[in-house]
Amino acid sequence: MLKLIRLEMKKTNFTFYIQRALVASIVITGFLFVMLYFDRDLIPTGSEEFLFITDSITRMVFIIFSGVLISKLIIEEYNNKTITLMFTYPIERKKILIAKLLIIISFTFLSIVITKILALATLSILTNYLHFINENITLSMIFEHFKNTILYDFSASGVSLVALSFGMKQMSVRTTIVASVIIAILLGISNESISVGSFIVVPITLTTIGLVITYLSISSIDQKDVF
Repeated sequence: MLKLIRLEMKKTNFTFYIQRALVASIVITGFLFVMLYFDRDLIPTGSEEFLFITDSITRMVFIIFSGVLISKLIIEEYNNKTITLMFTYPIERKKILIAKLLIIISFTFLSIVITKILALATLSILTNYLHFINENITLSMIFEHFKNTILYDFSASGVSLVALSFGMKQMSVRTTIVASVIIAILLGISNESISVGSFIVVPITLTTIGLVITYLSISSIDQKDVF
């Protein structure tokens, strides 16, 4: 499976997506800084709100990013019929699709975690000089926050599979990305420091639904005609 994953990443020139994810991380950090710095007098931000905003925006961006990956790695391959060539390999079709899904889930999860580290570290240092967050953000607070939210981050990466289900049904790139945007917005809808995604049962339920529907979608792939 690892060899299959490496071949898939090489085939799709995955470095391109890693670079785009890094750019997205920097843009998110910059956006958070601008939002918190220029609103510091109108809407004072404490440590709890700061951590909440960083989590929500990061997860929303990379749920949508995962929709783009699903479109490129799976939906477009069906539309362009390149998946037909892959299915001629002496490898089970299910394994090929599972390798693609593992790439998407792992990449989304790591992107969320790395972006949060970058944003929290950068903004915590900047606020020591510019004081746009009302409370000090200590290293121990960040560690504790990661420990408490790692399951949410993993669930957010699994939620993207729900968009795959819609995309596979219509074989549509547009449907896949629109579904990702809707899911990201639904999870990001918030009231003060609470969002729909803050209730762990919501992302876990959506992740479970995505896994079940994805399993049903690929369980009979060996018998489906893709020509």
